[in-house]
Amino acid sequence: MSTAPTSFGRRHTRKTDSSRRALALGLAMSTLSAASLTLAAPSLAAATPPGCTDVLAVMTPGTWETTSDADPGVPVGMLATVGNTLKSKYGDTVDLFYTPYAASAFDQGKTYGDSKTTAIDAVNNKISTVAAKCPQTEFIFAGYSQGADATGDIASNIGNGKGPISADKVLAVGLLADPGRGTAGESVVGPSAAGTGIADPRPLGMGTLRGRVATICDPKDLYCSIDKGRNSVLGALGTVLSHSPGASTDSAVVGGGSRLATALTSDFSHADLSGIGADVADLTAAVNPPAGQAINVSNIAHSATSLLGTLSPLAELLTSGAANPAATSALSSAPAGTAENAASRILESTHDSDLPGALSNVNRIAAAATQLIETGNSSLSGSGPEAATLAATAATLDNQVAPLTATPPEILGQASRVLSVLKPQVVVDQVLNIVTGITSINYPAILNDLAMLPQKVAALDVAGAHQIAGDLNNQFAPLVKMAADVDLAWVSQILSALPDPTGTAHIAAVVCNLLSGADIIRIAHNVGQIQEIAWSVLEGNPAALAGLLPIGLDLASAATTMLTGTATKTETSLLGEEAAPSVSSTQITRQAQTMDLRGLTSSLTAMAGTQDTEDLAALLGQGLQAASFVASGAHTNYTQLTVDNSGRNALQWLTDWFTLQIRHTT
Repeated sequence: MSTAPTSFGRRHTRKTDSSRRALALGLAMSTLSAASLTLAAPSLAAATPPGCTDVLAVMTPGTWETTSDADPGVPVGMLATVGNTLKSKYGDTVDLFYTPYAASAFDQGKTYGDSKTTAIDAVNNKISTVAAKCPQTEFIFAGYSQGADATGDIASNIGNGKGPISADKVLAVGLLADPGRGTAGESVVGPSAAGTGIADPRPLGMGTLRGRVATICDPKDLYCSIDKGRNSVLGALGTVLSHSPGASTDSAVVGGGSRLATALTSDFSHADLSGIGADVADLTAAVNPPAGQAINVSNIAHSATSLLGTLSPLAELLTSGAANPAATSALSSAPAGTAENAASRILESTHDSDLPGALSNVNRIAAAATQLIETGNSSLSGSGPEAATLAATAATLDNQVAPLTATPPEILGQASRVLSVLKPQVVVDQVLNIVTGITSINYPAILNDLAMLPQKVAALDVAGAHQIAGDLNNQFAPLVKMAADVDLAWVSQILSALPDPTGTAHIAAVVCNLLSGADIIRIAHNVGQIQEIAWSVLEGNPAALAGLLPIGLDLASAATTMLTGTATKTETSLLGEEAAPSVSSTQITRQAQTMDLRGLTSSLTAMAGTQDTEDLAALLGQGLQAASFVASGAHTNYTQLTVDNSGRNALQWLTDWFTLQIRHTT
């Protein structure tokens, strides 16, 4: 087990012999127990201006652990215990700042990258203000998960002279579960982890902060530990989803990648699922006032706007491809009472409702109310033709969303978080499954048999037709499951946007596109019927032969798309960049652009035995429970992760190290 030095080489002794002595001392001290580090009474220099503290500890929580309007003085999330301990030791001489920021990931109308940007801005604004007012104040930084991503970026900028404060003001930086892990200049604490973080290391490194940045990662946490060379598709997904579409300058992320990140973002920030029934009732009441009373147009506008905020993301979710049978089945299999099970019930109710029609009617009502308000009409006669039209539209709306409004409010209220991140979760879970499944299918055999079976039927070769149909039944089984469970066209669009230099995503995208255009269920049905009829004839029922030719003709027609390859061509700009093109990857890219299906199937056959495919299968075997990069329980396991020989966990080690750095300021 490796540990970072407790003092990491203080900046006053860096690059000298004394630095090396301090490093050796730090290594020795890092093995001491937490108790031994607290024997001396903490003390800090008191010569600070009024209203200032000696140290500002900036702690940036992870995804969903805080909000933009949270109180920055209240410790929250994984890092709460670190701040609470520092405060109890040092009182007013150490100030805490728990960064308030969006802390979202695809669920509040912001991509993960855009949310991270709000954290960086909040921290930079705070430390700039403090540094200007309190020139003697020094800083400690810590971040967890998305907060570590932001904190590491800030540290890299400071260490390279591009931050809001100078590097000599930084006492220490601690990163837990950092998706940018692997950045040059950081020191690894605890067990070593494979690969790098899923968002890629920071290209500039930590600069002059080298030796003051500690990173801790559970080796099982895919958020901070993934070998992208071996898991190319998941790695490409991580690269795309972790960057801000509006800020990235990486050629591998712009274009299709940035559009993918945006497309996987749902805006449930204005949704009130539990209040949908009340909103519909309020709208109905607003357009149907008691006899003799006027209609309050503002009430109509308010209720219609509230409904739009709830219905719009639900409708968009249904049309995205994420609410497919495989995803909804996984949700419904969750135990009763869980948010996942509640989400499945809502999706079922949503499918039973007429959301497109409901949205159209709500928009019509909202537009009418807006027009009345803009023309200065705050009320409307309840007996006029406009009122009658509004009442009729509201009545239709009530029927259109009846299955949703009949769902108990407590069920509706449970599911918002699950539904809001369903798209990225389904992408990470299902795209990897599809890629693995795509590479395991014997396409050459399927294509040959599809071409031969109608010929056998036309020649009335019953025995030959029976044998080929039997083979096709077995070969087609995984294709039938994919076609029934997953929106292959949607998966193809996602795969085509991934910057995967190995060619795996490219070829899978084209094959998914081709398969989405083929009527796989119809083909499988025809093959099954041919097998049954042929068996009946072979068993002594010649009359059954009359049904064979029509089915054979229908099969020949249904199989045309698979045999000829008429997929929608993917733009070259979406096929990604090849870092070091090999013969096979170049050939795959060319085949993907020319729709050479038979060439693609040959490449698939070769790819099926590669290490890349084996690694993908192994990764899926671990069971990805992904929602915006929260890939496994290991991501929340840092209170249990032992990081040094004295048995300290990650948070204990981080607290003790920060305590030691503060003491060294005296």
